Amino acid sequence: MNFQTEYKNINFNISLEIIDIKDVTLLLGDKFNKLPNQTMIELKKGSLVAYNLIIKSTKENKEEQKEEAGERTHFWGNVLLTSKADELVEELGYYLEDEEILDAIVANWLLAGDESGPAWK
Repeated sequence: MNFQTEYKNINFNISLEIIDIKDVTLLLGDKFNKLPNQTMIELKKGSLVAYNLIIKSTKENKEEQKEEAGERTHFWGNVLLTSKADELVEELGYYLEDEEILDAIVANWLLAGDESGPAWK
């Protein structure tokens, strides 16, 4: 499933790929990072599915902005979202907002700086 949007002068191409997991117990985690029981039940029932979230961010070089152009690829694995196609877009939007993913990508671009050098310099 693919989506496109623009946010703060950066174009985002968002892709979701379903991960085919035969044994959901592989997602249990370790003793410090366990999934709640209800989440495991939803995974076993199939109402929650693990996805790979791949976001390609593209910034065009505009003369008036004097910013670096290019494309970057960002990856998140094992993102748990609904299996219902009609609810997936809305749930993905909540996930992106709650985890502040697009803002983190924008901040990453800002660290690169402009022609005078990187922002961290």
